Amino acid sequence: MSTSTSTYTAANSVAIVGLGWLGEPLALTLLAQGYAVSGSTTCQDKAKRLAKAGIQTQVWNINAPLPPVWSATLAAHTLVLCVPPGKVDDYANILGQVARLATSSGVQRILFTSATSVYAGIGHKIEADAAPDSARGERMLAAEQAVQGCGAQVLCLRLSGLVGGSREPGRFLAGRSFDGGNEPINLVAQEDLLRFIPAILAKEDWPSRFNMSAPHHPSRRDFYSQAAEFRDLPAPQFSGGGQGKTIDGSALSEWLGLDYQVTNWFDWLAERNKQHED
Repeated sequence: MSTSTSTYTAANSVAIVGLGWLGEPLALTLLAQGYAVSGSTTCQDKAKRLAKAGIQTQVWNINAPLPPVWSATLAAHTLVLCVPPGKVDDYANILGQVARLATSSGVQRILFTSATSVYAGIGHKIEADAAPDSARGERMLAAEQAVQGCGAQVLCLRLSGLVGGSREPGRFLAGRSFDGGNEPINLVAQEDLLRFIPAILAKEDWPSRFNMSAPHHPSRRDFYSQAAEFRDLPAPQFSGGGQGKTIDGSALSEWLGLDYQVTNWFDWLAERNKQHED
C-alpha cells in the first residue's frame, strides 16, 4: 500500500473506503459531478476497471494491519467510510483506527454510513433515540462513537435497509417463513442514496447524525409478497402481527431541501419490474 504523509485538502476531493454496492456507483456519480475521486477495494480486477474510469483505486483489505501513514492514493478532503460490519473482524476498533489515521493525514471530514440497527423496540424513531437491543446494533453504535472520536468533522448517516441496484428485494425473503408480518418496513433505495449523499457533501454545516429512510412504511407482508410476485418467486409466509419500529428520515430531507424520490414502495416495485421486463 503506497503511503504518504502529505495532505491533500482540495474541497472537491473525496476518498471512498469500500467501493462496493454503494461505494462504486457513488464514486462514479461524484466523478461525473466534477469531484476528484479515489477509493479502495479488495478486488484487483475492480481496481483496474475503476482506474480506467478515472477513479484512483487502492487495493486494500482493512482487516490487515494498518499502515503507519495514510495512503497517498486516498488523500482527500472528505472520506466516505462505506464498509459494512460483515466485512470487518473488529468493526468499531478498526474503523476508529482508520478514521484517526485518515485525520492525521489531513482528511477534514468523514461521512460514515452507519445503520438504523442502532434503534431498538417499537414505535417512531428519530436520531436522538439510539438504544440498540442487538449485537449488530451495539457494534454499529460503537463504530459511530469510535469514528466520531477521530478529531475530524464526522456525520454518521444511519441507513435503513438497502434496496436497488443488485439488491433485489423479491429475493430477500422468498419462500421462507417469518413472524411479524404487520411490522413496517424501513428501506432506502440506491437511487435516493446517490442523490442525497452528493448533496450532503456539498454542505458545510454537518451535524453529527442523520437517519435515511424512505417515508413509506407498508407492512413486511405486503411489500415482500408483492416483491416476490413481481419476480415469479414463492411468496414469503408470515405468522403473527407485530408492531415494529418506524424510522423517521425526514430531518435529513428537510436539512438538504431535497425530497425522497421513492415515496411509494409499490410504485417503485412496479417500475423496477417494468425495467426488468424491458
